Amino acid sequence: MNAISPSLTHHQRKPVFFLILLFFALSMNCFAQFQPAPVKRSNNLITVNGKNFYVHEVLLNQTLYGICQEYKVSEEEIKKINPDLNNRSVYPGMVLRIPEQAAPVKPVIAKTKGAMISHTVVPKETLSSLSRQYGVKVSDIKEWNPETKQGLQIGQIIRIPKDKITASQKEPVSAGQPVTDPAEPVENLQDDQGCHAKPFPHVNDSFHLAVLLPLSIAENDSINFTDTLKSDFFRFYEFLEGVYLAVDSMREDGIKLTLDVYDTERKTETIRKILASEDLQKADLIIGPVYPSEMEIVTDFARSKHIPMVSPLSAFNVTRDNPYAFQVRNELSRQVELTTTYLGSKYSQNILVIGRQAEKSNSDFVRFTGMLGSEIRNQDPLKKASFKTIYYSETAHGYLNAESKSVDLDSYLSASRPNYIIVPSENEVFITEIISELQRVPATHKISVFGLNQWVFDKQDMGNLYNINLELYSDFDEYTFIDFSDPLVKDFCRKYKENWKIAPSRYSFQGFDIAYYFATAMFQFGHKLTTTAPCWQNYLNHPSMLTSMKFKSTGNANGFENQAVTVIRFQKEELVRKKVN
Repeated sequence: MNAISPSLTHHQRKPVFFLILLFFALSMNCFAQFQPAPVKRSNNLITVNGKNFYVHEVLLNQTLYGICQEYKVSEEEIKKINPDLNNRSVYPGMVLRIPEQAAPVKPVIAKTKGAMISHTVVPKETLSSLSRQYGVKVSDIKEWNPETKQGLQIGQIIRIPKDKITASQKEPVSAGQPVTDPAEPVENLQDDQGCHAKPFPHVNDSFHLAVLLPLSIAENDSINFTDTLKSDFFRFYEFLEGVYLAVDSMREDGIKLTLDVYDTERKTETIRKILASEDLQKADLIIGPVYPSEMEIVTDFARSKHIPMVSPLSAFNVTRDNPYAFQVRNELSRQVELTTTYLGSKYSQNILVIGRQAEKSNSDFVRFTGMLGSEIRNQDPLKKASFKTIYYSETAHGYLNAESKSVDLDSYLSASRPNYIIVPSENEVFITEIISELQRVPATHKISVFGLNQWVFDKQDMGNLYNINLELYSDFDEYTFIDFSDPLVKDFCRKYKENWKIAPSRYSFQGFDIAYYFATAMFQFGHKLTTTAPCWQNYLNHPSMLTSMKFKSTGNANGFENQAVTVIRFQKEELVRKKVN
């Protein structure tokens, strides 16, 4: 099973509609009178089943004869690859696969004039040390990076034109920290979770990225132009489009990156054929697949071949007994644990949990409050945290303590310390009444409210949510949040629409975030991803648009799970929603 290997820049790619057309032609006749239009050879070259093809979009008044003349192939050859041409003529918008001939020179993606490399600032680095490292002037670095005029920040990304570099790039040395020769593998870093490597641009290294997704191209091959792609498949195409843009961005930053895309068809037999591919066995990183039945097979393969793999969308755990696996989205029980850890970090505030009286003895509620209390005690160095639980009676419209005695909410709030109120409920009526009650809290009491279920709060008055400084846990899949005022998001949306003429979905953002993060890790730390993963948090400073990532090994022979918890806050002062964690 060979890869579908696009080699297109983000200025050349067509909409996802044309990605689908790449594998099947639509039915349409054109009888208009015209003068034959000139044909220009396409720069879009792909690999399908081991063979190279140009992707040519037919323009107005182009003829099959003219296309054959430009590409130096016969009509029979083109019709063999595009069988619909046996019954109809070409028409504007039609996309043809044209076999690459030996004579023409293979198109090469032109490197941007003055292409940049990205340098991540590490501790103790200065503009002077960067000047010496790359053989460029300090004044030039400031000109290329105006924000550096105020000094450098750890994790800051510095861009340097590749054609201006006159010195070899050596690994930066930070005082008091161990240095690892980048040519030597760094072993057993997972055991102590310590960071023993530092980033430097691997401009001379090439990296091979493989993406496995259930695109089900063959299954959709029979649809005609009045049909649409099944909605279940859209998300995977959208995810792939985000990956494409990430790969293009990394190429512009100087990384030599090869991308191969494999259609798993959601069939185990197809997965096994893909894994037998020599190309896949040379991969430096595998992203995917998606479904558990596929994951189990690929996990065993990745472990046996020592190839890092990323589970991008599924909560199915691939990290157990696989030190080469990265889990982006965790199981629900683990998400709850990580969220509880975040809440425990609020120990310096006056923490108050408000539960429903009807759920006072509910096992999930009891377990949650128990976990929260334990986490607060673990994170409170001086053991002075204030943590209490009260219950709201929806029949009496009042508050009760643990002994079911009536209490006043104000008596549980502090006027001298911030109050952090946690409302772990899915009951819409209960949430509505609590929000109404909290509106009456005196302005002298500073409060913030944390909610676990976004769908409940989405039905509330937006102004009330700002008044209580609401914070919400943003689930990776269902309850996502994208800040469309973020310049990075705006730029991504612009490029996405330029390429595919549609707005990106959350899967598009996820595809970009995940591919960009791991491609950056390869560029900065080389091929040894699993041994340098403990260093990523300190140096990558990944500007995620949707998918926050912070990987940590779960121990010994296990892989790495994403321990980032995304929290969205309704900020009263600015009347905006922001990602705060």
